Amino acid sequence: MRPVPGALAVYVGRFQPPHAGHLLTMQAALDRHGRLLVLLGSANLARSSRNPFTPRERAAMLRAALPGAGGTARRVALAAVPDEFDAARWAAHVRAAVRSARPAGEVILIGFDKDASSSYLHWFPEWTLDPAPPVQAAGRLLNATDLREQYLGGGVVPSALPPAVGTFLTGFQGTRAYRHLRAEHAALRAERAAWSGEPRHERLDLYAAPHAGEPAVWLTRRAGPIGAGLWALPGTPLNPGDRPAGASVFAHPGRSLGVPTTAHVVRAPAPPPGTQPVPLARALARPRRFFEDHHVILTRLTAH
Repeated sequence: MRPVPGALAVYVGRFQPPHAGHLLTMQAALDRHGRLLVLLGSANLARSSRNPFTPRERAAMLRAALPGAGGTARRVALAAVPDEFDAARWAAHVRAAVRSARPAGEVILIGFDKDASSSYLHWFPEWTLDPAPPVQAAGRLLNATDLREQYLGGGVVPSALPPAVGTFLTGFQGTRAYRHLRAEHAALRAERAAWSGEPRHERLDLYAAPHAGEPAVWLTRRAGPIGAGLWALPGTPLNPGDRPAGASVFAHPGRSLGVPTTAHVVRAPAPPPGTQPVPLARALARPRRFFEDHHVILTRLTAH
C-alpha cells in the first residue's frame, strides 16, 4: 500500500522496552501513512522498575531497530511527553507535540486498544483512530510488563525483542543501574505480595521558604531499595480514617510504583526532620531526580 501523502500517524507509548509488537505497529503505520511521530511517554519520571530506560535510551533503541531501507527512518520523528497524572494536562502535551510536528494533512492516532491503560486512544476525537492488531508471543499477548518481569525479575533478556534492543539490554545488564533496578523490582514484588488489598494513604509534607537568598524546598533522599537516592517530599503512612485537614490530594492510580497509595500533601510550618533545602528552581528543573510523582506534585503546588 502506498503511504497517504501528508498524513501524520501518531503512536504514543512508554516502550519500556521497545518490543516486536511496537516495531510491527510502526512499520504498518508507515506502510499506510506518510509520516510517523512516536511520542515517548513518562519522559519526566526517574528511572524505575516500571520505567527502566530513559527517553534518550528508548529513542536510541527505536532508531537502531527501525529499518533504514527506503527512507523509513527519515519518515519517523521521536519526541518526549511527560506524565502529569491528569488526563487533560497530559492530552494537552500530546496535542502540543503533534502541532510541533506540523502535520500537513490528516492526523492518525494508532495503538492497540487493550485495557484501561489504552483509554487515551479515545481522548482525541478530532483525529482518526487506526487501531493496531494484537501481537502474540509464545501463545500470549506480547506486552512490555511481562518483558520487564523476565528482564528484571528473572535476569533474562527476552526473546521477543528486535535484535538491536536485545543487544542494548544485554549490555545494560552490566551497569550499576541494572543492579539497582533488579533490587527495586524484588522489593516492589515483596511489597505487593504482602499487601492486604486495603487502600493506602500517606501524608507528604511540603515546606517551601526562602533560603540563602532564594526560594527553596526542603526534600529528603530515598534510602532504598525503592527509589534509592531520589529526592522526595517526606512522607508518613496514614492510619485508616486519618486524613489531614486542608491537604491537597493526589490519587491517580498510576502515581505509586508499588501498592496504590493516595497522597495527602500538607504545607509544613517548619522544615520536616531529615530534610535539606534545595533551591526551588534547581528542583523544578530536574524532574527525573524525583521519586514517583513528587516532582509533579511540587510543580503543581508551587506554580504561581
